[in-house]
Amino acid sequence: MSLERDRAALAEMLRAAMKIELTTIPLYATACYTISEVGDYARISPAEANAEPREVIRQVMLEEMLHLSLAGNILNAIGGGVILDRAEAIPAYPCAILPSGKGPVARLRRFSKDQVRLFREIERAPANFEKVKDGDWRKAETIGGFYHCVELALDAIVKAHGEKAVFTGDPSWQIGPEHYWGAGGEMIPVTGLKCARRALDMIVEEGEGADLGGRAGDGDPIPGGGGEDVAHFFKFNEILLARRYRPDDRIGHPPTGGDLVTDWSAVHPMRDDPRAEECANLPEIEARMLAFDRLYTDFLLTLHAAFNGAPERLRESAPTMIAMARAAEALVRIPVNAAGETAGPGWTFRA
Repeated sequence: MSLERDRAALAEMLRAAMKIELTTIPLYATACYTISEVGDYARISPAEANAEPREVIRQVMLEEMLHLSLAGNILNAIGGGVILDRAEAIPAYPCAILPSGKGPVARLRRFSKDQVRLFREIERAPANFEKVKDGDWRKAETIGGFYHCVELALDAIVKAHGEKAVFTGDPSWQIGPEHYWGAGGEMIPVTGLKCARRALDMIVEEGEGADLGGRAGDGDPIPGGGGEDVAHFFKFNEILLARRYRPDDRIGHPPTGGDLVTDWSAVHPMRDDPRAEECANLPEIEARMLAFDRLYTDFLLTLHAAFNGAPERLRESAPTMIAMARAAEALVRIPVNAAGETAGPGWTFRA
């Protein structure tokens, strides 16, 4: 194949990678937003119901923002184009996580054991890469399998055409640490194969843990101190098991850290996969849901600008995320039917 055909194929894969990462963010955020302040049992600590699992999920959400940005950096480094300004590039829920349509289906649901099990399944490492050994990313059934295909394609295009010919993107378009407002790992500007592979390794290790499920630690420091952090799969599993993992704990073995308190009753009963159109008979609620969607659309358009030559604009997305959280937390307190279910954020792109 020609260099431009290979570049276009790799760019398509990396846009799919960005969509995968973007698909997970609303799932995790919605679970956080639906946690209420009061549960069914008396407690001394923590003072706020589900403060610990909420913080665990929030950390994962921030790391997914990092992964989205790292995938965008690789895409820009090879001279591809990031597209976040049109509906077809944005997930519409419910939807498959992976381009193959296989594996978990993303649903916007309240915080529950079933939803956390879904999160854990999304982050599960493949037993091996046998199903994608040919590099066909459209057959991948796990996120790890998908990124294995990205790594194969990246190595192949560099081997065929040379690193200098592949990495032709403008370095000034890269999102760097000075632009990134979040925590959860290192923002890596990508200018060549070595840093591209380092970015891919970070995405996989923070998600699933060590290669094909090794130790729980992902190599990153816990924000604010406290030792080494653990990968997403283990974070979600520790919520279900009510006990924290230590970095040297391993998959298939119980966690050996301290208790992690979860009150599954302290949750607002949000309707599954809420959409503003479902509240057309409740115009005030519909208007508030549409207002959330406009905030989300503004957030995406800001990201689009940041990835298309104005990386300094990434910081503008932080206040919008705060406004989205406040709007969503208000929505999940508003009943919409006789069953007591509430409204919620629909995460719909509306140009």
